[in-house]
Amino acid sequence: MNNRSEQLVPHFDRLPEPEQIGQMATWLAQAGLESLELCNEAAGLKLRIRVGQATSAAASPHAPVAAQPDAGGGVVAVKTPYFGHLCLTHPQRDTAFAPLGAKVAQGDMVALVTLDSLQVPVSAPVAGTVAKVTGEAGALVGYGAVIMQIQPD
Repeated sequence: MNNRSEQLVPHFDRLPEPEQIGQMATWLAQAGLESLELCNEAAGLKLRIRVGQATSAAASPHAPVAAQPDAGGGVVAVKTPYFGHLCLTHPQRDTAFAPLGAKVAQGDMVALVTLDSLQVPVSAPVAGTVAKVTGEAGALVGYGAVIMQIQPD
């Protein structure tokens, strides 16, 4: 395993709590993955989590996160559909996908989440104006991290 990958994988020296295992299973289903296996032979640990793909929305890693207005100001949070490094600019053009004040349509790509060669688009859950960019370019983000807010039209 290269050093970059080792930095992304948490140290597995004890079994996670049941709540943590449940959260991992939820993330797997939402990312459209069937299983995860963690192994630490030196510590004698092995954990395999398998999930069924019960609903089509949970099975699609690119399904837009449901638009839910925040309590303050009616803005809608844009959340990441996967984990990885946040890319706010187009990799081939060095222009921002959705800078502050930009008008976006529902489903427009407003960012990318990258993990090695995997690139997952982050889509606008509603049409409107980018009111705030909270994500930091290059930052490692988790599933469901809020990266920006959109003021709906």
